[in-house]
Amino acid sequence: MAILIKNAEVEKRARELAALTGETLTSAIDEAVKLRLEQERAKPRKRRTLEEMIAANEEFRRATGLDKQKLVITKADFDEINEIPGLAEE
Repeated sequence: MAILIKNAEVEKRARELAALTGETLTSAIDEAVKLRLEQERAKPRKRRTLEEMIAANEEFRRATGLDKQKLVITKADFDEINEIPGLAEE
């Protein structure tokens, strides 16, 4: 498997790291990526708030045009759609 590094500065830093550590280029990149992954995984992740989720939903609806559509549904329609088999009203 190969990775193509198109940024000359990134390649230069990777080669410098390999030279400083005495590792192969692959080993130096592997260790650097492992360290960065450990750091990122150790960071606490903020859970989204309800307000952020609502805002994301609204943005999605705007982007897809769903905000212009109105859904007209009655209670009977809702109950029919969400009917649980074997649970009949008596």
